[in-house]
Formats: sequence, C-alpha cells, structure tokens
Amino acid sequence: MMRRLYMLVIIACGALLQQALPGPAFFGGIKPPILAAMAVHHALRKGDPDFLIAILFAALLQDGLELGSFGPALLAFPVMGLVARRIRNEIFSDGLVTQLVLGAAMGLFTMLTALLIYTVTKQRSVPGVIVLMRLMGSTLLGMATLPIVSRSVNGLESLIPKRRAYGWQ
Repeated sequence: MMRRLYMLVIIACGALLQQALPGPAFFGGIKPPILAAMAVHHALRKGDPDFLIAILFAALLQDGLELGSFGPALLAFPVMGLVARRIRNEIFSDGLVTQLVLGAAMGLFTMLTALLIYTVTKQRSVPGVIVLMRLMGSTLLGMATLPIVSRSVNGLESLIPKRRAYGWQ
C-alpha cells in the first residue's frame, strides 16, 4: 500500500514539474513529456496492478492539465504502456539506447494521438508548419526525457525501505 502511494506521489510531483517547465518555442511550445515517460517507466518496471494504476493516474493528470477535452492521454498512455509491457522481456530496460528509442516513440505517438484527436473533434486548428515542429520536438523531447525520468524514479524508489517480516527496516 505504501509503495503505491509513493508511486502516485512521484507521478503527481512529475505533473507539477511538467507544468512548471517551459515549452521551447522552436518545438512548437510543447512541454517535456514527463508524465508519459513515467507511464512508460512504470510499464517496464512494475507488476500488473501497479503499472495499470500508474498509467491511468498519469493519463488523467496529463489530460486534466492540458487544454481541451479528456482523451489523448487516456488513449495514448495505455497503448504505450501495453506495448512496453509486452516487449519488456526482450529489451534492456536500463539501456540508454533502449530508453532513447522508446522515448522517441513515446513522444511521437503521444503527439500524433493528441493532434489526431484535436483535429477530428475540431477543438484546435494547428498550421502545418507548427505540426511538423511539434512532431519533431516531441520526438526529441521524448528521447531526452525518458532516460532522465527513469534514472530519477529509480533513485527515488531506492529510498523506500524494504519490508521485512518484522516491520519496516
């Protein structure tokens, strides 16, 4: 129970950090995908109930903090999480190259999903040049964000005391 609460607090802090960081103008103003990186990290590391809780909580926070309706993250994060969960036994989860590739795929997929949903529902109209800037920016920011988030969350989770038969030590 305490482990899950700690996981949710880390994700909530990641949401605050994502909102506090500025979005570079040359990437179309998008922010680093910290919540998406946390979802992929937990999909690679956690058991079944924990990774589903982490993904849904991160998706709800992401959609709640974005302008527009709920939907893009609630669609993209579970798909990314299930794909990462499916291939986690065939890849090196701690490898830098693996994290760079997964981060790029994560950034590109979340941005494509968001742009597709916002275009279909006509909530936002984005010019073609801005779309290309955002797609390239989300790919590069995803590559940069996932390794940093993964190492940071691993470091924070190592601070959790291990439970033994006679109490918390």
